[in-house]
Amino acid sequence: MAVIAAPVVAAITVTATSASAASGLTAADKAMAGKLNQRVGAAELGTNVVGEVRDVASGQTVWSKNGTKGLMPASTNKLATAVAALTVLGPGHTVQTKAVYRSGAVYLVGGGDQQLSSADLKSLATATAKTLKAKGHRSVRLMFDDHLFAAPSLATGWNSGYYPDTVAPVRALRIAGDETQDTALAATKYFAQQLTANGITVGKPARAKTPSGSTALASHKSKPLSTTVQYMLKYSDNDIAEGLLRLTALGQKRAATFAGGTAAVRAVLVKYGIPLTGVKLYDGSGLSRSDRMTADALSAIAGLAVDTRYQAKLWPILKGLPVAGVDGTLSTSYDRFTTAPASCAVGEVDAKTGSLTGVSALAGVTKGADGRWKSFAFVENGVSPTATVKHALDGLAATVEGCW
Repeated sequence: MAVIAAPVVAAITVTATSASAASGLTAADKAMAGKLNQRVGAAELGTNVVGEVRDVASGQTVWSKNGTKGLMPASTNKLATAVAALTVLGPGHTVQTKAVYRSGAVYLVGGGDQQLSSADLKSLATATAKTLKAKGHRSVRLMFDDHLFAAPSLATGWNSGYYPDTVAPVRALRIAGDETQDTALAATKYFAQQLTANGITVGKPARAKTPSGSTALASHKSKPLSTTVQYMLKYSDNDIAEGLLRLTALGQKRAATFAGGTAAVRAVLVKYGIPLTGVKLYDGSGLSRSDRMTADALSAIAGLAVDTRYQAKLWPILKGLPVAGVDGTLSTSYDRFTTAPASCAVGEVDAKTGSLTGVSALAGVTKGADGRWKSFAFVENGVSPTATVKHALDGLAATVEGCW
């Protein structure tokens, strides 16, 4: 059995504020809590609903319903993935896709770039061909190395039907948007086409680990992690989430697997003081039907997006969260915040959506009627995520914002 080095977690100073130590609820908070008590039961969300609202600055719980009960969070789980990735790696973190040479072979080496485009690979091939010609090489074997991540597997709680429409097998080499079974091979075939177009003859690509002593030919640097996290949250990109989970694991010197990644996430959340009793994580995207998240934990995680103590690293989260009725998975094209009463909160709520069969969730932040930041989480299990359910969740968020 491989021995994994002790995790490296960035030092985080947390000043906990208990509800009993807080100065008490504002009049606006009391009014909001009363409305939530009435509206959750009448919101056509079914009987298996949990929720919580916190005042971010004080840490006080404003309202809670079964806040410590774990339910399937669906894609709201990506909030935890984002927090962990940014904390461990930092918003400016980048990775490289490289082409190296050894003994008549070019190796295309994946670095886990989650937004690698075909244009990026084309540029890399052009630069690689130029260097090869300068060295007198016009015919090479072509290998590809995606061994940075462990071989793809289904996470606990996933089913094979997720491939290829919902998520691709997780690999360290992939053109963004590609959902084929072997994205590394597909990327390498495209790279080969571009080398050929630049006058380099290549053989049939084969998977192989890069040998020691290889010579660098060319490289492509990824976009910064901040950009990737924002895109992942805004459009709920499952592939990016799972890639970031593995990069986070590597950043803590853990195995680049589901288990290594989720252990890394938990280690980071503990450092922030997030309550993890009842929380079970098996992936980074929230696709697992075995994942469990409490409203207590989810509202606390969402609050980190606007907690002034952590903005040096976590600022991309708020910028990446979908805005009510404006963009991402909360845009009107998804039928969110389109009708009264929730439409009063258009542009005022920043939140991550979550949707699976029988699962609907919404977690994020907004400023309440008292002008203070509130974090919230509402999760429902058992009812199909229909338009009625989505509108009900939007209405609860509008209640937190105070316009309804």
